[in-house]
Amino acid sequence: MDCPSHQASGEFSPDAALPVAVTLWEAGQVRPIEAYQGEALMIALKRGGLGLLAVCGGKGACGTCRVGFAPEWSARLRPPEKRELRLLTHLKAGSDERLSCQIILTAELDGLEVDACE
Repeated sequence: MDCPSHQASGEFSPDAALPVAVTLWEAGQVRPIEAYQGEALMIALKRGGLGLLAVCGGKGACGTCRVGFAPEWSARLRPPEKRELRLLTHLKAGSDERLSCQIILTAELDGLEVDACE
């Protein structure tokens, strides 16, 4: 599938993508995050300064990019695939937590609010 937001090398190119409003809640503070359609939420959060380790590089294998969502946002996210679900279960994550590397931002997620897991 050709996606205009990706370069030939497979890297994301924000210049070719539409913005998505993302708000990060971290330690009681709220801040906007620069995010774009077609990129993983993890990339936007790391670019915004959230200290996610993302040890596996976004492959959904380590759980170090886990974030939380309010119930209304959790219901709007695509359900986790088997691999992510297994890891979330192993980590004893709540039903409102997901791996940010597995969430691809779309226009439907414009206005997304994310809680940093501590």
